[in-house]
Amino acid sequence: MSDTPRVDRASARAHLWLRRSVHFLDRWRKRGRRPRRLFGNVLVRVATRVDPGVLPAAFASLDPVVVRAAAAALPVPGPPPGRPPDGACLVCHSPRVSRREVQYTANPGLRKTVNSCARCGFVGIDEIRPSHYRAATSLDQLPRPNRRMGTEERPGREFQMARMALQILDRKSEQNVLVYGAGRSLDNLHIQRLPRVGTVSIADIMQVRDDAPFVDVNDPGKQRFPVVVASEVIEHFRDPWSDFATLLGLVTRQGLLVCGTNIHGGRPNLERDRYIYYPDHTSYYSVASIRRIATAMGFYVDFRLPDGLGRRKRYVLFTRSPAVLGRVADYFGRVPLGPSEATFARQQERATQAAD
Repeated sequence: MSDTPRVDRASARAHLWLRRSVHFLDRWRKRGRRPRRLFGNVLVRVATRVDPGVLPAAFASLDPVVVRAAAAALPVPGPPPGRPPDGACLVCHSPRVSRREVQYTANPGLRKTVNSCARCGFVGIDEIRPSHYRAATSLDQLPRPNRRMGTEERPGREFQMARMALQILDRKSEQNVLVYGAGRSLDNLHIQRLPRVGTVSIADIMQVRDDAPFVDVNDPGKQRFPVVVASEVIEHFRDPWSDFATLLGLVTRQGLLVCGTNIHGGRPNLERDRYIYYPDHTSYYSVASIRRIATAMGFYVDFRLPDGLGRRKRYVLFTRSPAVLGRVADYFGRVPLGPSEATFARQQERATQAAD
């Protein structure tokens, strides 16, 4: 009778997959590629836990020391190493960046200098002036309120985004919420009134309010939130890797971040795209550039169309949890569009018509 220990077929298959993966990674490394970008942490976890000693002799030719050495040699996930070279893309560090001045077709007086990456599609927009938000000391110095922002009487977009996130998570316990880059919006007051909501905090680069617990974006500390919303924020990022690291670092492992921004399709017609000409808009993302950042930081990402905000606007949802990502798909299987201030306005109009 053979002395080879009996193991289940799944374990044998896992070990065979591991051996083939190491061979595949070796081939990619010789080509100068970064294989961990393909596999994430999966291979490392398997390589450090599978013990070939408990597998059939047919698979015993793989030395576990070699496997662990191969895993340790893989590059650490994260942004490209070092600062980007002068003129390179701020996201993928590719030198294939075209720099030019563009003017808005509908208003030739609006001009911007843009840096478009041919590799990942990220568009960096020069902003000569320093951020005019950072020096603000009162609400009066911030941009004027608009329909997107919540007031004391009416909820705005961030309220809709937070309520959507809470409905996606659908948890019985109270969930703390962070409104990132709140500015003038008073949506934190409306979010606080929702059921199963704990503490609602606001985060910004400057403190000009005292109506909610404040998180300083410049020094956020160790606080983490299961729900974070950031409406019209990430297009203001000047250093995408650093700024996203701060934002994503505020989300719990089973939490959900909902961002609202415009996403272009890969070949934007910048002369006709009003979005880049707004003051302090310095980052215009493609799907590929957002996915590159999310993947490197260990997040899944999903893109959803909000109600009534134009064909380029997207809710971009980030989570570390596959289960939460599944709940996002379930939610949008029932709801065709993400709720927005347009949804609220339509509901109010219907209520008024019904009352008449």
